[in-house]
Formats: sequence, structure tokens, C-alpha cells
Amino acid sequence: MERLPPLKRDRRDNPSVRKSRSLPFAFIAVVGALGLAAGAPAQDPGTAVSIELSGTVDPATERWLGEALEDAAQDGADVAIIRIDTPGGLDTSMREMVQDITAAPMPVIAYVSPDGARAASAGLFVVQAADVAAMAPQTNIGAASPVSIGGGDVDDVLGEKIENDAGAYVRALTESHGRNGDLAEEMVTDAVSVTAEEASTQGLIDAVAPSERELLAELDGFEVEGPKAVTLSTAGLAIEQRDMPLTYELLQLLVNPTISYLLLIAGLMGLAIELFAGGGLILPGVLGAMSLLLGAYGTALLPVTLVGIVLLVAGVGLIVAEAHLPTHGLLGAAGVAALVVSGLLLFDTDSDEVGTSVPVVIATGLLLGGLIAFAVQRAVAANRGQAKTGWEELIGAVGEVRVPLAPVGQVFVEGALWRARPVDAATTLDRGYRVRVESVDGLTLLVEPAQTAAASTAGQAEEGAVQ
Repeated sequence: MERLPPLKRDRRDNPSVRKSRSLPFAFIAVVGALGLAAGAPAQDPGTAVSIELSGTVDPATERWLGEALEDAAQDGADVAIIRIDTPGGLDTSMREMVQDITAAPMPVIAYVSPDGARAASAGLFVVQAADVAAMAPQTNIGAASPVSIGGGDVDDVLGEKIENDAGAYVRALTESHGRNGDLAEEMVTDAVSVTAEEASTQGLIDAVAPSERELLAELDGFEVEGPKAVTLSTAGLAIEQRDMPLTYELLQLLVNPTISYLLLIAGLMGLAIELFAGGGLILPGVLGAMSLLLGAYGTALLPVTLVGIVLLVAGVGLIVAEAHLPTHGLLGAAGVAALVVSGLLLFDTDSDEVGTSVPVVIATGLLLGGLIAFAVQRAVAANRGQAKTGWEELIGAVGEVRVPLAPVGQVFVEGALWRARPVDAATTLDRGYRVRVESVDGLTLLVEPAQTAAASTAGQAEEGAVQ
């Protein structure tokens, strides 16, 4: 039998060879994976936009909150935090804020802060409209009775309607997020106010935290109730602060009823002065126009009454009429009274926090009254004084001899050269003498030396005293 030659074994079938060949490929794969991991961008932790809401609830803060929430939505914020510190404000602005909060696509956290802040009156509604209600430890919330929201004196029936409406509204907002609607309604009906710890214990709010960072850590995993029901993932979110810009702070000044009233008064008075001065002063007209425009802009954003507008215009008209009619201050006093009453009735803000300052209105009336009284006093004094026109104004004027009076020469009086002669035709007065005008004869002044005239006047006075 023929023996077959031994089979040659391929080196690739050797396990050690296969292992040695696979090592470079494994190394390349590991290095590539590490490179991809290093080149991949870090995962975005997400953003919590923190929006400042301080001061009164008015058209300025309402516009700012709406714009800030809209910007946060466009930037893709995970949550929005509203830092609230307000004494309350306008009912209309508060309801606009509530609609902005509920319309925001992201969960909104109302956070009463910093320590010492409050969410009173209309602020209670803003907090309860949020998906999460939270407070800093040393803060308070409540006191939202219709006296603060509805404002003013109302009859029993209307007061009950306002109270029922506000109570039902805040209960609906509160219970829609699983919070204590009974306590919220008591804050409207009985003006109850509680601390942060009390609010948390009684289920009016969801959390108490000393800072925004700790608040986000505490709310991680919190299940939001209501239309935006979701489980929050807030741990590690980057906090982006957004404070109220200068433009809205200036707008907040303009929508202050007291500021708007003063600007309107200043504007109308400035234009009146310019109008009746013949348009030559310029400055009062320019300042008046600017003040009137700013006051009108602020007033347009606030609810006003027709009677307030009529009294304002009538008051200015009466004061202007006083300057041209001899009523001895009667029209002026009536105008001041009309302006004071218009300041109290002009704005129908329905709020104790946003209203015209009574002391400021009264002080403005007293100031205008004082100016009118002063003007009337000067006018009366001018009417009682001696009328001087033409050459009569020269009587008693003192001048200087420029051309010797021998007896006729020239004197410099009241900025002009005049033909003159001494009262005593026998007297000669040389250049440089100080003379006083005693009378006028046609176009010639009759003069005496100033010292002689003064001595003569003193002698007449002594003679009158002896008699």
C-alpha cells in the first residue's frame, strides 16, 4: 500500500495565529469607539428660565410676563420659574397673566421669593394658576378679598357678586392642580393670609425651598396635576435668569395712575401757558407736549372714567379763563376743585394697590391754587397802582447831563438822550450833573439836580407829618 504524504496544516488554522491576527483589529475598534465618544457633544442638561415678577400687577408687568413666557417657549425651556413678589394690582392684568401661564407649553412654577416677599391679592391668583406652586420659607400669601381686588365702596349686592366671582375663580384655579381650594377661597371671602409653612401644611402650595436650585432638586420626579400633567425632571437644569428690562420698568412708571395724572396736568398747563403767551416761550409748549403724550400713553393702558376726563379738561379750561376774565379768583378756584376731583375719579382701577395717591392730588390742587392766588393778587395790585403810559413813565427818573443846561441842553435818561432844561430857568447845570425829571413840556424835560429834588421830597414828607 502506498503511503500518502502527511497533510500540510494551514497556519491560519492555528488558534494562536488567529488570535494574534485579531488583536490589531480589536485595538482599532476600541480606539475608534473612544474617538467617537470623545467627539460626541455632551448631553444638554436642559434649561429652567427664571422670570422676575415684582411690583404691582399692572399692564406693564402683564406685558413683560407674556413676552418672557413666549421667549422661554421659543428657546425650548424645560420649565419656567416665575419669581413673584407683589402686593396685588389690577384684576384685568391678573386675568391676562393667568391666561399667559395656562397657555405656556412648558410647566410653569410660581415661586414666591426671596425671603420677605409676598403674593397678596391678585398675586394669589397668579400663584394658583401655575402648574407648581412654591414659596421661600419667610414669605406669605393671601389677603385677596374683593376690597383689594374689586376696590372702592360697593353696595351689598354688587359686593356679594364680586366676592362670589373671585372666590369661584381662585377655587377653580387651585383645585385644577390638586391643591386646597377651600383655603384659597377663604383668602378671598375672609382675607386670610398664611405663611409658607402654613400654606404647605394645608396643601395650598406644593413645595417650600430656600433657593431656586434647591427647589428644582426637590421637584425632580414631581407629578404635575392639571392640563399639563407630567412628571418633572428638574435635577441639574441650568437656571437662566431673566429680569424685567428697563423699558418695562419705565412703562411701569407710566401706568402708575398718580404719575399719569401729574403728567396730564403738567402737559395741559404747559400747552395753556404757551398758547396764551402767543407761542413765543417755546419751552413750556415743548415740555407740555411731551408730558401730555407720556401721560396720555399711560392713561390709555388704564381703565378711565368719562366724568374724570370731563372734569380734567374743565378744570384746565377754568384756570385758563381765570387769566383773562376779571373774576378775582372764582374761576381759578373752581378749576382747582375740578382738577382735584378729576384726579380722584379719573382712573377706575378697581384696586387699592394701583390707584391715584390722594395726598399727591390734594398737594397738586393746593399748589395750583397758590399760583392762581398769587397771580390774582398781583393783578389786583397792578389795577390799584398808578397807570403810567408814554411820557408819564419818565417822571421821577434820574439821569445825567450830557450837554450843559444853559438853560437848554441834553440829558441821558432811561437809555436815551432827551432835550432838557432846569425847572429854575436861572439855574445852569454843567455836564456830569445828576438830575431828576420833574415834568415834561412837550418834548422837553424839566429837571432839577438830583440832590435838590431828594431834599425837596424829604421836606414835603416832614411837612405832611407835622400837619
